[in-house]
Parts: sequence; C-alpha cells; structure tokens
Amino acid sequence: MLALDLDGTLLNSAMRMSDTNAEALKTAAERGVSVVLATSRWYALAKRTADRLGLTTPIVCSNGAEVREIDGGELLHLPLDAEAAREVVTWGDDHGWEMFTTVGHSTYMQMRPGIIPEKLPGGLKVADRHSEHLSEGAPVCVQIWQQAAVQEVAERFAPKYDGRARFSFNTPVGQPHYVVLTHPDAEKAKALELVREKLGIAQEETIAMGDSESDIEMLRWAGLGIAMRNSPDAVKKEALHIAPSNDEDGVAWAAIKFLL
Repeated sequence: MLALDLDGTLLNSAMRMSDTNAEALKTAAERGVSVVLATSRWYALAKRTADRLGLTTPIVCSNGAEVREIDGGELLHLPLDAEAAREVVTWGDDHGWEMFTTVGHSTYMQMRPGIIPEKLPGGLKVADRHSEHLSEGAPVCVQIWQQAAVQEVAERFAPKYDGRARFSFNTPVGQPHYVVLTHPDAEKAKALELVREKLGIAQEETIAMGDSESDIEMLRWAGLGIAMRNSPDAVKKEALHIAPSNDEDGVAWAAIKFLL
C-alpha cells in the first residue's frame, strides 16, 4: 500500500499532478499496489485526483477525520467539537481569516477575486460567513491559513480546547503556514490503519509519503516513511528516505525505486 499526501507531495507548487507522477502511480496500481490518498483536504477535492488515477481504494480526508469509499460511503466519520468549531469559525469570520470549513458534504471558503462560484470543484462553496452554515450538519474540519491567523489560533484557542480538538500546525517550506482543526482522534496514521486492515495488507508492506507536520505520524506508522525534499526539517527527521521535491516528481521517483 502506498499512502500519499496531496499538497506538497503528489501535487506540485501549481497544485497539479504531473503526468510523470500519474503514469508511475497507474503502473504501480496495475502491478497490484493499493494507492491511497491521505490528505487534509475534503473528500470531493481528493476524489478528483483519485478519479484521474483510476483509483478504487478508500480516501483518507480531512486529516484523518473521515475515510470514505470512492463512491462517498463513509468508513470513518469523526465530527469536530461543535463549540470549538463555532467559536473558532465565528472569530475567523469576524477577522477575515482565510479558512476552509467542511460541514457535512460541503466545504465553504470566502470569496476571492477572480473566483467563479459555479466553476468551483464539487462540494466547494463560497460563503461570506462560514459560521452561518455550521447548523447544516456536523462540522468535520476547519483549515486556517496565513501565519498571523495560525499564531492567534495557537494562542487563543488551542489551550482552551486542548483534549477536545486536535490542532495540527503546519509550516510548509515556501508556502503559507496553516492549522487544521479536527476531532482529537483524527489522525492520518489511525485512518490508514483502518484502510490497511480493510485491504488486508501487512503493515510492513506499507509506504507513506508526505511533506508536512500533519504527515509525521503516518511516516512513523508506515513500514517505509518517505519525506519530500521540500519538507521542514522536523518532518525529514521522521523519514527513512528523502524523495526529490514535489516539483521534481518525487512520488514517481519513490514508486520507481521501491515498487516498480
């Protein structure tokens, strides 16, 4: 089983999957490798990449708060503490934070220049105030971007909701810092263990690749953990191998070296 993060790992700096990476993964899948996407992003966005690769394996999304079959069926659903979600999201609304808030099957974002709402990926919607949509279903995940907002979350909310929510702080190289707010038990490694058991694959036959602090536990969990060259040093220290960067087709490099 090959578990792959998306942003900063499978996707390049332009947020696209290269043909080289796609071809290597398709070849690996044809040879019996179960390719599993494990991302902090929401299901509908991850599914676009899964569909391009022709994957039928479950998808780990929302930083491990959800595991869904390719058709959307839920294998795991860990809702976010409602009070924590409402307080953080309302504060973010009031202060104009760049946020993505996943509620049920929808993910909300603020309007940006040049955005055409009708052309957004499936499940992604524009909302002036995310907090007004929290009653539509169980909130699952809140992503908050940019260093000043992330720092405020760390100081204002992480101590208050310690034990009631997981705050996963990430410092990607050359990209904005972000924090992911989820259920305290949401974790990519735990979600991948569920997928591994479902697929009947031994843990020593698993590979995980990632680039951010949210990926550290799955790098430790996997039989072989591989960090991207564009990872922070804290992530690289937890990996057995360092792959070329996400702009250098590092996923293809790993697939060829270890699987093909």
